[in-house]
Amino acid sequence: MHGTERDAGSAPGAGTLDTIQPVAGLTHTSAELLRDPLIRLQAVIKVCSTYFDGVDRRELLNRVGLAGYATADGLLDGDEGADDQEGAAATERAAGPAARRTRTSSQLVRDAAIATRVKELHGHACQVCGTRLQYKRRPYSEAAHIRGLGNPHNGPDELPNLLCLCPNHHVLFDGLEIFVDVDGIVKHTHGGESVGRLRQHNGHHTDEAHLDYHRTLCDLNRITRS
Repeated sequence: MHGTERDAGSAPGAGTLDTIQPVAGLTHTSAELLRDPLIRLQAVIKVCSTYFDGVDRRELLNRVGLAGYATADGLLDGDEGADDQEGAAATERAAGPAARRTRTSSQLVRDAAIATRVKELHGHACQVCGTRLQYKRRPYSEAAHIRGLGNPHNGPDELPNLLCLCPNHHVLFDGLEIFVDVDGIVKHTHGGESVGRLRQHNGHHTDEAHLDYHRTLCDLNRITRS
């Protein structure tokens, strides 16, 4: 702390703090580094794994505004407090039609054409298990963002950031229960068992940087669940 003797101890008293009026924060270089989403995520993992043994790390992240790291899709605008609203609605149940609540929120604008493109390239076959579903006599698959669009991930809505998945593996991927390793093998986050190789298509290149971000997010999930 600037203005104190080096041997003053690690915990200055209140009187010293009042006198010196210290200013705390990150250096300019650190702040610039933390603008990078992957470095920011790595910093969160480092802090959680180093300083918070015996603490409910997931609850801690929620309390400091980092709840979006709990899933790969993050928090979309208006998601904060959604669970509380659902809980309140449950206590209001009565006979008759379900009650309705008016809500105002902003939503991310997704490019439907890109989602359609990744599904068509893979013939609506899941890139993890190869399943092709039929729903209402039409093929059905889901476009999953590797690095989520919601906060704090803020990923891009582009073809290299998408996978074509069945509903089951979409849920597992977004829930950080599976990831794609550096060799293209899909594995379980907890235990590391192999699910199989990620199916590829020549017309669909997945960005390794996004896959690396998702892997790191799964590392955080592993820490906060332990």
